[in-house]
Amino acid sequence: MVCATAKQAPVSFQETNEIPSRLFLINTSFRDVELHNYFSSQYRQAQVAISPSKPLKQPAIHTNQNELLQYSHLSLVTFSTTTAGIRDTLMRMAMINNSASASALLHAMLAYSSLHHHGLSETSLKFKVQALHLLYTSAEDGELSLVNASQHVAASMLLGSFETLRPSESSGEWLWHIWGAVDVIQATQLSDHSSENETYVLIDWVNYHHTLSRFSTQHWRHKSLASKASKKPMQLFHPTSSIMSLLFEACNIYMDPQDPQSQSPEYRNSLRRLEAQVDDLIASPVPNDLNPESAFALELYRVATRIYIARASQCPWEAPAVLDSLVDALFNGPVASCTCIHFFPLLILACESRRDDQRVAILNLIDRTQRDARIRSMKAVTNAIQAVWVQQDLHADSEVLVNYMDLLSIGISSSSSIPSFA
Repeated sequence: MVCATAKQAPVSFQETNEIPSRLFLINTSFRDVELHNYFSSQYRQAQVAISPSKPLKQPAIHTNQNELLQYSHLSLVTFSTTTAGIRDTLMRMAMINNSASASALLHAMLAYSSLHHHGLSETSLKFKVQALHLLYTSAEDGELSLVNASQHVAASMLLGSFETLRPSESSGEWLWHIWGAVDVIQATQLSDHSSENETYVLIDWVNYHHTLSRFSTQHWRHKSLASKASKKPMQLFHPTSSIMSLLFEACNIYMDPQDPQSQSPEYRNSLRRLEAQVDDLIASPVPNDLNPESAFALELYRVATRIYIARASQCPWEAPAVLDSLVDALFNGPVASCTCIHFFPLLILACESRRDDQRVAILNLIDRTQRDARIRSMKAVTNAIQAVWVQQDLHADSEVLVNYMDLLSIGISSSSSIPSFA
């Protein structure tokens, strides 16, 4: 989320009327009822039709490449580093030599920038295809140096960001680009050099998206995808990476509450340990060296991860009352006035909004966020939130305990392709 204390990108000041909090929301469709019936009968493979891709369009004007690169950072989603900092790092890496991997990085930047500035066009696709070709050429040259490995990782991250920036987020290819970046880091032991500033910025960026990809695959309708995901988190020593490591571990260890092993003392102790570690992070101060947006994002992720662990575990012990106070504090403060560029905490918080006034507050938050010029399409997260709300309402009068993990899975699987919640 972003509040008045944080720097904001240009906002298009179009007239929008926020929804009155007194409005009652009724949005259940026949399809939602069908999903509810599947959910109740433990049917986990909801079928969702894939929408056809939008036709390509030509950019209105020819844009000089140097000018185009100035747009390369506006919609990048980062955690502990500013988007301008990421842009500067990428520019230096692309200009450090004349290798194929450097050229691949430059073309990936141009592809992403063109997509952000003009939308899906022949130009942006040409840059993307050229970046992929150059990455292949570089990989064929043999063992990667640390510099070339960094360029490979950066290009892969930009290509992944390209896919999530597309208006309909209609492609799941972003996941393979993120995993490719992780594979290069592990194969070249690039993380051993994370003490170097630019390498740390790059790996921290990858770690953030890798963690959120683990969350997406955990709840995606095709469970085989989760088995292909790397189960090994990256080891970084920074307050922002600590919460990402705990979220990654939570996704790795969770069991279905119906699994007999979920009642074992070992499993319960693991959950208690995770909860205690997140509680310690929530109680610790936010580092002073973080920029305002990253500091606020860190607080959001701490609370959202704590909620996720407590709800998803569905343990016999009740969630601590402190969770209610944390949720109330967010609804009484940031939700009412801020924007939220991070989709994971937005989704988790939306799952906690049971009253109509809280749901209206979430919808108004989404509306404010979409007016920010740098924000990518929020269609996938909005669809997930609305699908979760419908299932919660349909179960409101049921005596059956709602399985939180299945609830999130139905929401996330409502998209035509696996979405990113980074």
